[in-house]
Amino acid sequence: MMKSPLRVLYLTPYYLSKRGNATTARRMEQILSDQGVDISVFAYEEEKGVPHEMLANADIIHALHINRTADWIAKENISFNKPLILTSGGTDINIDMNQPVKKRIMETLLQQADALTVFTEDAMKMVGRQFPFFKSKVHVIPQSVRPHIKSKGCMDLPKAQPRVLLPAGLRPVKNVFYSYDEMKKMTDLFPLLHFIIIGEVLDVTVAKEVKKVSDQNDWYSYHPPVAPHRMSDYYDWADIIINTSESEGQPISLLEGMAAGLPALARDIPGNRSLVSHGYNGYLFSSPREFGEQLKDLVMDQTLYNRLSIQAKDYVETYHHPAVEAKAYVELYQEIL
Repeated sequence: MMKSPLRVLYLTPYYLSKRGNATTARRMEQILSDQGVDISVFAYEEEKGVPHEMLANADIIHALHINRTADWIAKENISFNKPLILTSGGTDINIDMNQPVKKRIMETLLQQADALTVFTEDAMKMVGRQFPFFKSKVHVIPQSVRPHIKSKGCMDLPKAQPRVLLPAGLRPVKNVFYSYDEMKKMTDLFPLLHFIIIGEVLDVTVAKEVKKVSDQNDWYSYHPPVAPHRMSDYYDWADIIINTSESEGQPISLLEGMAAGLPALARDIPGNRSLVSHGYNGYLFSSPREFGEQLKDLVMDQTLYNRLSIQAKDYVETYHHPAVEAKAYVELYQEIL
């Protein structure tokens, strides 16, 4: 007699949008399905009500983003009678955990959970310090990306050299102007330089400023988000991918860019350090000036660029394969059941 597949209800704030949580949810749906898991997804910030039938049918409930999940549970007055696994979305640990009211809300939900997964060792240590009672239930499972498939090049993107790409939602924590002054200086040295920022508008003030800067500078462009499979066009267009956030869980856009062979220039924060090995697959910077120096080095030294490009792609293929991530989650599910 064949064993019935494991049934998982995956709760996420977002699924349809172009936000990071939605990207994570879609990836989890795909990689777990590939492993034979019967997965249902409910996006509680986009859908109405409570998925009572999904809750009843699930063997395990897996929820993304601790604080948002806790708020939704309280709002809908829900109680779970199934094993519960939580996954940190990044913001909940890096920002929400430092706010007393939100921390108490998170602690209440953690007391009901059987496990918490985080993307990095740094995140695991942070949770252990803030919630010592839960330390033994925290598991590190890095994110994965599928091997890069070269685009068909049907998008009309600027002809330029060098080409710098920043995938980021337009909100304050992403600090999208961190590198602006340095890149503006670089246009004197590299007059054909072009910078593209692509991402969803999540803060009107930031979006207005981005539009203003874009209107004032020919070398600076904002592009609205595209379907995930169309991001290949941008990764194939770019020479270098950057991240200037003040905090990150583990930026999937850096992984996707590196999978396409793009060296990464990333701000020196824990989430970025989990992916970028300084001088191996990219560089970490602690100031705009450092960023400018690193960008200049990569553009002017083709041998250096080629080495980091090859090593970026090799790193992702070795340490962030979808089958490895999916297997780790399935093993955790089975351990809890």
